[in-house]
Amino acid sequence: MEPLLARVLVCLAVLSTGVVRAAEGESPPAPELPAAQRTRTVLLLGDSLIVTSFGEYLEKSLNESPGVRAVRRAKSSTGLARPDFFDWMAVGREEIERHQPDVVVIIMGGNDGQGLTDDKGKAKVQWGASGWEAAYRQRVEDFLHVLAAPGRKILWVELPVTGLKNFERKLGVIRRVLREAVSAHEAATHLDTRPFFTDAKGALLREARVEGFRKPMRLRMDDGVHFTLAGGMYFASKVYPEVMGLLGSSEDSGPANPPPAELNTLEPAVCRESDAASEVPMTPVASCRP
Repeated sequence: MEPLLARVLVCLAVLSTGVVRAAEGESPPAPELPAAQRTRTVLLLGDSLIVTSFGEYLEKSLNESPGVRAVRRAKSSTGLARPDFFDWMAVGREEIERHQPDVVVIIMGGNDGQGLTDDKGKAKVQWGASGWEAAYRQRVEDFLHVLAAPGRKILWVELPVTGLKNFERKLGVIRRVLREAVSAHEAATHLDTRPFFTDAKGALLREARVEGFRKPMRLRMDDGVHFTLAGGMYFASKVYPEVMGLLGSSEDSGPANPPPAELNTLEPAVCRESDAASEVPMTPVASCRP
């Protein structure tokens, strides 16, 4: 009878503790779930590449993964160069506070090959000036600081190679600064995307086999920058395992293959070429809707 009596006394003690907490207006602590059962949040941030098929399919694939919740905040034609047009520092802070993500995935920079301004539109340093790279790197570091928190991981996805010679000259500078700044941050990982979009000889990959399609599919839209529906799915399938790895998942495969019928329910983004001389972002740019 003694073991039974001991168990009864323990139960009474636990119950009395809960009553005291309730009387004092304090809720009893919720039982801590095992890590495998806890929902983990992934926040996707970026420009039109997150607005359109790549961001859509990556978000969808993550949300179909057990124990993962993905949310997305994106704005076409934006970056860190023009906070007067769209302030990613402020928006990033808002999204972090709202969602408290475990992993943040970012892709942006393609619109940043221009002069830097402050949030009032005042010019700070012109593109090509000797201080541009240092000033831009500082913005990247400041943005990473806004997003970072103990235990949180950041994945910065490199801007994919486009094959557009003039644009690539700008992207080469931007990619290098981003890679250096991200690699120097202890909680951030820089994802090299060149292997995804070049063949064994280093040439631009214009078509690829994509799960759910019977033949190799064109990856890019006519502007050479944004992805077709199939291209976005292809890109997302490459980034997905990297995100899951940061979440600590034991899965080493890509997202589940959607049935062919489902492919027809996802409409590709509509993009148009824009005149960079009359709009804020650099060229080439596109105005896109999901």
